[in-house]
Amino acid sequence: MAEDSFHFSIARPFWRTLWFLLLVISVLFATGYLVIRIRERGLRKLARLQKERMNFEYEHLKSQVNPHFLFNSLNTLVNLIESDSEAAVNYTVNLSDLYRNMLSYKDQDLILLAEEYRIIQNYTFIQLSRFGDALQLEVTIAPELLHSKRIVPLALQLLVENAIKHNVVSVSRPLTIYIDATEDEITVRNHIQPKVSKEKESGLGLVNIRKRYSLLTSRQTSMGARGDFYIVTLPLL
Repeated sequence: MAEDSFHFSIARPFWRTLWFLLLVISVLFATGYLVIRIRERGLRKLARLQKERMNFEYEHLKSQVNPHFLFNSLNTLVNLIESDSEAAVNYTVNLSDLYRNMLSYKDQDLILLAEEYRIIQNYTFIQLSRFGDALQLEVTIAPELLHSKRIVPLALQLLVENAIKHNVVSVSRPLTIYIDATEDEITVRNHIQPKVSKEKESGLGLVNIRKRYSLLTSRQTSMGARGDFYIVTLPLL
């Protein structure tokens, strides 16, 4: 009786086949390429953000050390020294705090809303010493938002400065600046009462704020006139 014979071979495991090895190598190359591209994209975005921050710092600091601002600040200080030494001390403290905070936060992309609010308080104190009752600032911000939300450094200060710079501020036509915050955004608005002769300005400050926000979030900023008001709305992050 003839014996049956069987021939069989054990297939090589799929992970040892040429096609699988080629697939793994391709995936590794693709993953490496993707990681490099993502890293390069992140570095380019960081570089753009740093550039915009530097441009903003330059324009902002330049505006704060321009002869008009320094002259007005020092002139107000001299008058206070002659009339009220205690008020002169408070004025000097606020002026020095303003510059110290500006320099402290200049390298940061975002700061707490409470930190920006302190800058606003310093800046407003200086301007109120000059304009008195002709300038009013009404702020509505819930206390819990001050320590939970963040904002681009010096953004609010620049908006308040722009409102004062471009509008009439007088006893007969007082300027009121409103700052209101919700959970998601903060709004700065003022009545439009333009000066007859406007100060020359580059206009880069508002543009830079918009660009810096575009690099930090997909949420939009809003700037422009609506009726009798000029309104700027910024996201809180």
